[in-house]
Amino acid sequence: MTIEASYRRPLGTMVAYGFEVVDFASELDLAHRLGAEVLEIFPEWRSEPDPASLRTRVSDAGLVIHSAHGCWGGQSIRAARVDLGDPDLERHRESIEDLQRCVDWLHEAGGTCLVVHPGGLSAPEERLSRRAALARGLMQLVEHARGTRIVICVENMPPGVHPGSRMADLAGLVAELSQAGLAIALDTGHAHLSLDLGSETKAAGHWLRTTHVHDNNGRHDTHQPPGLGTIDWHAWGRALDEIEYRGPIMLECVRHLRKDPASISPAFLETLQLLTRGVSRRRAEDRR
Repeated sequence: MTIEASYRRPLGTMVAYGFEVVDFASELDLAHRLGAEVLEIFPEWRSEPDPASLRTRVSDAGLVIHSAHGCWGGQSIRAARVDLGDPDLERHRESIEDLQRCVDWLHEAGGTCLVVHPGGLSAPEERLSRRAALARGLMQLVEHARGTRIVICVENMPPGVHPGSRMADLAGLVAELSQAGLAIALDTGHAHLSLDLGSETKAAGHWLRTTHVHDNNGRHDTHQPPGLGTIDWHAWGRALDEIEYRGPIMLECVRHLRKDPASISPAFLETLQLLTRGVSRRRAEDRR
C-alpha cells in the first residue's frame, strides 16, 4: 500500500540589487505579482551594495532572502575573473577571496544559500586538474562559512565546463567532500541544454538545496519563463517528487518578466502552482 502526503515548495524569484539601471522597488513589486515568498539576490558585486539596507527592505516587503548568486567570471569584486576551477594558484586564490566576500555579504544580508559556478569554459583534458582546484575551492568556502547559516551551493553549467556541465560529476564531488555546508543548485535551463532535466534532477538527489528555474528551446540559454520553451514541466515536477525536493522553485527569468509583464499569464502562473505542489509517496511499511 502506498501512502501519499502533499507538501508545498516555496516560490521564489531572482532580483537584481545595486544596479543603477534597475529599480529595486520595482523588483520587489514584481516578486509580489508573481506570488513569490523568497528571493535570490543578484547583486552588482563590483560596488558591494549595502547588505543591511537590503535585509531591511526585503523584510519590510514581507519577503525572505533565501540565496544570492555569487561572483563568477567577470562579475567579480576585486579579482580579474572568478573561476573556482582555475588550476592557476594566483587566479584561484583571487577567485576564492572574492567568493569569501560574497559569503560575508550574504551572511550580513540574512540569506542562507550562496550559489557558485564550478568554473568557466574549459577543455575535457583539463578535467582532473580543474576538479582538484574546484574541490580545494569549495572546501575553503565551506570552512570560511563555518559557524554561519550559509550553505555553498554549486550550480550545474551548460555544455563546455569540465567538470560542471553534468550533474553526476558535481554530485559525485559534493558526496566525496561530504560537508554539511555544501550542496547543489540545479539550473533547469542548463540541464535542458546539457542532457535531460529529469535525469539531471535525479542525479542531484538529496544534495539538491535550491534551483534556478527557466526555459529554453534546448539549444540556446535564453532564460525564458517556464512554458515558453521546450522543457516538460510536468515531468520535472514528477522528478522533484521522486527525490522529495522541498526547497524553493526559484525563477531565474526576471529580465524577461521585467521587459514583458504580459508574460505573467494565467498559464504561466498555473505552471508555477504545479511546480510548487509536491507529493511524497511512501509504502506503508516504510512509515512504521
